[in-house]
Amino acid sequence: MNPNNPSISSGPSGHAARPIPPLARRLFSVIWRHYTVYNRHFFTNSFVTVIDPLLFFAAVGWGLASALGTMNGVSYLVFLVSSQTMMAVVFTSAFETSYGTYFRMSMDHNYDSMLVTPLGIEDVFWGELLYVGSRAAFFSLTLLGIFALFGWVPSWWALAVPLVGFFTAITIGSLGYFANRLVKSINHFNYFITGIISPLLLFSGTLYPIDRLPKVIGLIAAWLPLYPSVHLARMLTIGRFDENLWISVLYVVLAPCLLGYFAVKCMRPKLIN
Repeated sequence: MNPNNPSISSGPSGHAARPIPPLARRLFSVIWRHYTVYNRHFFTNSFVTVIDPLLFFAAVGWGLASALGTMNGVSYLVFLVSSQTMMAVVFTSAFETSYGTYFRMSMDHNYDSMLVTPLGIEDVFWGELLYVGSRAAFFSLTLLGIFALFGWVPSWWALAVPLVGFFTAITIGSLGYFANRLVKSINHFNYFITGIISPLLLFSGTLYPIDRLPKVIGLIAAWLPLYPSVHLARMLTIGRFDENLWISVLYVVLAPCLLGYFAVKCMRPKLIN
């Protein structure tokens, strides 16, 4: 390392080697790598992410809407828009950093090749989380656009929902890293999907307000990683804000920073081993 410029490394003979790229460029290289691979089969890869929420919305939403009519003063279909958007975010991020990361690390050894470059371990995993977040933001915007065509997005504040999807994807993606740190076999991800992701999707206010749950369960649900995102996205979609707005904003923004930091740290020994 050059003592006068820590961004320049020295070779064995003492001659200055190529400078280490800045952090932004290193992270972008990881994001670009993942997008390049994903876009090779873009329509195949994105089919499930877009179609599944729409099918669920059509089957469950229309059916329950005819029976319930309204929920919290709005059409039940409008009530479901934000939850279906966040559910798509959860699926695309959870599977990417659980099964996807496992394949890249243990089977394809993509990370080994990436670490031969000037990238560090933190660059690789933070870049991947940012990729997951940006992809989730794209699909959030796509689904909102489809729902808007049917008149189910009554507020222009909904344009901020993809930003909520970005932060939420990093939070859920971090949980996928924690799962990767613990599993010994790819089959063990069944525990992660069924034991962590499914309860998040069912008890985070996605189908009904959490105040309809028993009080103790409702209090627990309010602190689940997904509930503040669903609640914030719903406020933005409807255009009606309550006193918990800033609590939800702080949770959505700070949770991925905290969970992401520890998730990347816990992946370091896994990759080194």
